[in-house]
Amino acid sequence: MDAIPTTVARVAKELSLPVEGLMQRSLKAYLKQEIRAVQMDMTDFQDRYGVAKATELRERIKQGKIYSHPAWEDVIEWETLEAHLAHLQELLPEVRDV
Repeated sequence: MDAIPTTVARVAKELSLPVEGLMQRSLKAYLKQEIRAVQMDMTDFQDRYGVAKATELRERIKQGKIYSHPAWEDVIEWETLEAHLAHLQELLPEVRDV
């Protein structure tokens, strides 16, 4: 492991935690927070368009049920969020519990 920033070492000492334990907990909390933020953004799209997934929105646009602008841009953003969420969910189990 690279050099531990002084602040991290100090906080770990103040909390009577091993530095690695503090870093693992911090990383897990960060990933969970990011997952919640992405899910909230995706929920906004679900509420706005009344569909559960970006693929459903894409299909409704193709069928002409939803006007394409700005929905196409939202599809692209939503698909990016879905991919980011999947990546975060893959990373989360790699952070071991301490």
